[in-house]
Amino acid sequence: QDHKVEEFITSPLYSVMIISYEMLLRSLDQIQTIEFNLLICDEGHRLKNSSIKTNTALTSLSCERRIILTGTPIQNDLQEFYALIEFVNPGILGSLSTYRKIYEEPIVRSREPSATKEEKELGEKRAAELTRLTGLFILRRTQEIINKFLPPKKENIIFCRPAALQLELYRKLLSSRVIRSCLQGRLENSPHLICIGALKKLCNHPCLLFKAIKEKSCDPMADEHDESSLYEGLIDVFPQDYTSDTFSETDSGKLQVLVKLLAAIHELKSSERQVWKKGKGRVVLVSSYTQTLNILQETCKHYGYSYTRLDGHTPVSQRQQIVDAFNSKFSPAFIFLLSSKAGGVGLNLVGASHLVLYDIDWNPATDIQAMARVWRDGQKHTVHIYRLLTTGSIEEKIYQRQISKQDLSGAVVDLSKTSEHIHFSVEELRNLFTLHEDSSCVTHDLLECDCMGKKDHQNPSSENPSVSRSCQLGQNHGKSNSKKPLSMSQLMQWKHFSGQHQTLADPFLERIKENVSFIFQNVTSPTSPT
Repeated sequence: QDHKVEEFITSPLYSVMIISYEMLLRSLDQIQTIEFNLLICDEGHRLKNSSIKTNTALTSLSCERRIILTGTPIQNDLQEFYALIEFVNPGILGSLSTYRKIYEEPIVRSREPSATKEEKELGEKRAAELTRLTGLFILRRTQEIINKFLPPKKENIIFCRPAALQLELYRKLLSSRVIRSCLQGRLENSPHLICIGALKKLCNHPCLLFKAIKEKSCDPMADEHDESSLYEGLIDVFPQDYTSDTFSETDSGKLQVLVKLLAAIHELKSSERQVWKKGKGRVVLVSSYTQTLNILQETCKHYGYSYTRLDGHTPVSQRQQIVDAFNSKFSPAFIFLLSSKAGGVGLNLVGASHLVLYDIDWNPATDIQAMARVWRDGQKHTVHIYRLLTTGSIEEKIYQRQISKQDLSGAVVDLSKTSEHIHFSVEELRNLFTLHEDSSCVTHDLLECDCMGKKDHQNPSSENPSVSRSCQLGQNHGKSNSKKPLSMSQLMQWKHFSGQHQTLADPFLERIKENVSFIFQNVTSPTSPT
């Protein structure tokens, strides 16, 4: 590929260079000799840190006019937004320290539950100022523009009851010396990320934790405070004949739900064979982890489901061919196993009408991008999206953090007001190392909703705001605004179902409810005829 850069430099035939970020870094010395008139950076959120090599390389190019294309200008915090603005319009927000003092700190402080009236007013004022200032050179287009051309979408947040083995292991982990030290701040280099990783593995399937324990027990270089110390005594909780190769679906709450869900979808496929051949009834199954994909692949084999797979080990040259084959109406594959890291962006998988997000990422943009693989231009069928979370576990806490991050993005980029959102306290958001065994859904508990899991209506009308409604966020908040990022106020407008609900209208949810403690459901329908 290097000769193509040389060819661009020497030949008068070319006026546009299309290059990947990786290739840019490899050929930077050559490219720096070229004077460009316009620089366009796709997936511009990759430049969210001004100190990374890619950002430094692009800044070094001789080009004053710069454009960033991104669907997620804020993924985690407002400093990322500053980095993007500084790249396209250097100096307009002042120095980073000035920006933090004038904008970031007041805005973030105003969104804390403990914020005073004055702090809230100042935060909203500064957010509005920041939006107006950057709005002079930001063109914002949301999914709302194309929603009316897409088929309906049913999005389900499914809270799965943990299995008995998961509960026992979870309790043992939380009582470990390492996690207790983390919570008490005893260790200088706190291994909290290792603890979080162990809990996330356990939520997916105990065999992932078992495998990690076995690997660490064979590692003579294990440090006193690392994983081997965290796993102390855990091996005794597993059955004596337990092996990571002979895992059981009954040991994982999420896997039990997934197996029943796939069976229900497959039955529909079998009964509507001709319709399925056109794409209805096929499934995209997404995970962030290769080891989890291995478990899901073995599950497909066990039940005889035909599948195809795309992950980080799939050669880039073969990926589009795999996607095209799956999207074909003649494809024999029932399931597409997808790594959210390798294929979560850019792929078009409209050959499926169901997508299951098996695990959750700290960054909401990662999950949003993954879910957008099936509900996009070219889709002809109603789309069903299922996000699986282990009830009362760290996964619920991560989901709550996702909502908080999306809420922050809405405050600045889309200028949504603080008063329209519910916020979790810092203690609630950081209370990661707690297992809530007595709750059917911690997220629903935090909403202080009194529906008892029987809210089967959605987006109630606000024509008569004086009427008190169950599951409605006070007065004048009846209508949800789908143009804004998901916030707690919107979650109040979703349907709420308890696992104890007598009969669910959705046939897929009805089949899995035995292993489910709670469900949030949102139905997005076209706003105009298609």
